[in-house]
Amino acid sequence: MDIREKALELSHEFIRDMLEFGTEIDEYYRRFRELRILEDDLSFQSALINVEHAFFMVVQSINILREQLTLLKTASQKGEVY
Repeated sequence: MDIREKALELSHEFIRDMLEFGTEIDEYYRRFRELRILEDDLSFQSALINVEHAFFMVVQSINILREQLTLLKTASQKGEVY
């Protein structure tokens, strides 16, 4: 069973949703960063920095996922996976 076409279709669907989700993540990150800048309590600032870092890690994971989806497209066209 050749599932390349289904995999590509699912990939395109996910990329579309991922772009929407990425915009929302960016907005939440911005709002948490703004709160950290306004906060005077250093220990709470530290907690907010940890949240910002977690957002950064999510974005890094999304970038890796996007790269892997690009490789999937290449593999489906060439018929090989590296």
